[in-house]
Amino acid sequence: MKSTFRMMGIADWITLGNGLLGTVSIVFLILAFDGFSSEDGSHLSEVYIWLAMLFITLSVLGDIIDGPIARLYSKRRYLGSYLDLMSDSISFGVAPSLLVFGMFSNWGEAPLYWTISLAVACAWLVICTMLRLARFQHESDQENPWFHGLPSPGSAVFIVALSGIILLLPSVIDTQVRVNLDWIILPGCLTSGALMISDRRLPKFSKGKGLNLTLLMLGSVVASIAVQITDFNENSGSLLSFSLLTISLLLIIIHVLTGPEICKRKWDSFDS
Repeated sequence: MKSTFRMMGIADWITLGNGLLGTVSIVFLILAFDGFSSEDGSHLSEVYIWLAMLFITLSVLGDIIDGPIARLYSKRRYLGSYLDLMSDSISFGVAPSLLVFGMFSNWGEAPLYWTISLAVACAWLVICTMLRLARFQHESDQENPWFHGLPSPGSAVFIVALSGIILLLPSVIDTQVRVNLDWIILPGCLTSGALMISDRRLPKFSKGKGLNLTLLMLGSVVASIAVQITDFNENSGSLLSFSLLTISLLLIIIHVLTGPEICKRKWDSFDS
């Protein structure tokens, strides 16, 4: 045991923490699903759902900071790449998929075709996350200034933001809207998975305006969740959270749409 701990650097401990954040998110989802089965636990279950979203988002933040810390302080990092794969699979693959299935399956009440469709979409999300992480590990020695495909943390934030928006729609627009718009999560999961395993070039943001926009996106998600957890002014609070999540989702969409052009403009001759 001692020899294993000697192989770890500071960043490795942060990576382990990210995996635990994803695990805690799954624990809150289990608590939420248990509450949904009782009439008295519906409100508390919704709080658990938001807490699960929060811990997924915090794991994304941890994933952003462990890279720079590894480069600054970890002289030897034998376990880092392997820990990243396992931690990210939990936090950015399994946890968001369980979040989607638990929120939208309406277990025992929905038609069988809906349950099966949602299960397939969630399985697709997990598979694409594992493939994306494996490819990232395979290409880690190439030191490209871009990613191939949407990074798994970006996919996780996309799923969290989209799920939160759909959850808040009844409070923001109309009480009957959410039931009719649950189907949006299906193309959302399929698109997010497809983007992860695509060859689309997206720039890496480790500093400057890109990093600031990334932090703005994460800050918007955290703030929107905090508003819901604290139950701040139910009506105006829902609108505020909805707006913040929409901003985060739009930032991801803009990044995906403009990323290849940014890469072409900046690094057109990188591999020539």
